[in-house]
Amino acid sequence: MTRRIVGLVLLVAALLIHLGVTLPARRSRDSARELYANQREERERLRAEVARLERRSSAAASAQAPAGEAAAARALRLSLLSATRGIAIDQVEIAAEPERRGLFAARGRLSAAGSQADLLRAAGRLAEPAAGLRLERLRLSAGIGTPRLEAETVLLRASS
Repeated sequence: MTRRIVGLVLLVAALLIHLGVTLPARRSRDSARELYANQREERERLRAEVARLERRSSAAASAQAPAGEAAAARALRLSLLSATRGIAIDQVEIAAEPERRGLFAARGRLSAAGSQADLLRAAGRLAEPAAGLRLERLRLSAGIGTPRLEAETVLLRASS
């Protein structure tokens, strides 16, 4: 009989410990996990916003072609290069040439290889109005091997 009483007392003590310690600790853990997940999502959203604002500010600074042919070609090369920044693409080739007359200050070409998602991300950056570029031709080929992106762009001459 005393063994039953001792066993019952131990069972009640274990139940009280479970209710008093384990369950509140689980609730605290779950709320901490949820808070961490929310803060992580907010951090990623803020990182994306900062990256978008940095691209916009750098593109806005170079949106108009600077005076001089060499400066216009350099600004176009920098714009093409900034469109690929932070994207996992390879075999990147960038070329830019100044235009002597006409509406365009410079013409450029971007060629790259990589995953289709990364190439589409780079193409989207080139097409953004904040990039300061105009796309003349954009080609995404997914033939045999690695997908490739070929983009021909122009930089408009500053209106005087």
